[in-house]
Amino acid sequence: MNESLSFVDSSGLPERVRVLEYGVDEQPMSAAGFRTRTIRLEDGRLYLQRRLLPAYTTRAESVDALEAEIRAGLTLVRMFLEVSYPAEFTRLAGYAIEVEQPFLLLDPPRDGRTLAERAGGLMLSAEQKKFESSLFRALRLLEWAGLVHRSISPATVRWDGARVQLTNFGSADRVGRPRQRMGSFPWAPLEQREGVGFNDHRDDIWSAGQLVYFVAHAGETSGNRMPPVAGPVRDDLLKDVFAEHAEQRPEARTMLRRIAAPDPWDDLGRPSDPLLEGRHRFTELLADKGPSAWPVAPRAADPHPPQVEPDAGPGERSGSYEQFGGGWGRRRGRPGPGRWGTGGRKAGEGG
Repeated sequence: MNESLSFVDSSGLPERVRVLEYGVDEQPMSAAGFRTRTIRLEDGRLYLQRRLLPAYTTRAESVDALEAEIRAGLTLVRMFLEVSYPAEFTRLAGYAIEVEQPFLLLDPPRDGRTLAERAGGLMLSAEQKKFESSLFRALRLLEWAGLVHRSISPATVRWDGARVQLTNFGSADRVGRPRQRMGSFPWAPLEQREGVGFNDHRDDIWSAGQLVYFVAHAGETSGNRMPPVAGPVRDDLLKDVFAEHAEQRPEARTMLRRIAAPDPWDDLGRPSDPLLEGRHRFTELLADKGPSAWPVAPRAADPHPPQVEPDAGPGERSGSYEQFGGGWGRRRGRPGPGRWGTGGRKAGEGG
């Protein structure tokens, strides 16, 4: 094969690489006009290529789905640029729009099957706990990125026994944008099905709650009734998850607390320290030097400690200083903005 593929990678740089091999198209999941296959490039990279067939390039809903998945993919890649990309999401590798068959490239999914492909989706209690922890971790990360998936269901969630992986971001949208009418019972909440109000990250909480029911009972709910719970543990976990309005539902952070799972925001929300490695090295050097690393502190009984006059003459220090045990003077802070430029508060702290 001597065909070249041109696309824009997730960092915005154009690429042109020879294709080594195309895989067979997977069975289409819907009639939206998308076909998915593996593609191996000459440099050894393996991707999933999801392309839109020419007959569907004039259908607005198909084009919108492709562009939505590209926007969501770029948002996630750039949001988690400085940390490890979360294993809970498929990763966008590249895309091309102005071609005969617009397409996007995704990293291959991890091992595992969608919940729809599992026999009934049933999980034992120990596995359910891991599933719930990873699922609500994924929603917490989506919240951090400002996205709502809007299509969480057994068909779009993969499970490998350790972590979930959310796929198919063709319905994803930003939090706060007007809701569009989409989805069906039981996976979509009423507000989303009717297209009223504005996207809320707790729209996905409803869908995730339905998945919790699905893996615990080996099937989805039927009719228009809310799913029954199974014992006090499920009752506590799913409390208010199926409330009529999004603001009445718990957040992903609350769901993680209910199952005693760590909040990924504790690490991802903390700014990185570019000097961290240097600080560790400095500490090691001080430990090697021992007590000689610091000046000798003056004796407490010294009757004449150093004094600095408020109005010193030329060539002398002026202003008020505090005295510390090592003999180093530090100027007292003056009123006004602090070192963070926020009146002494670190950036991001409240007033």
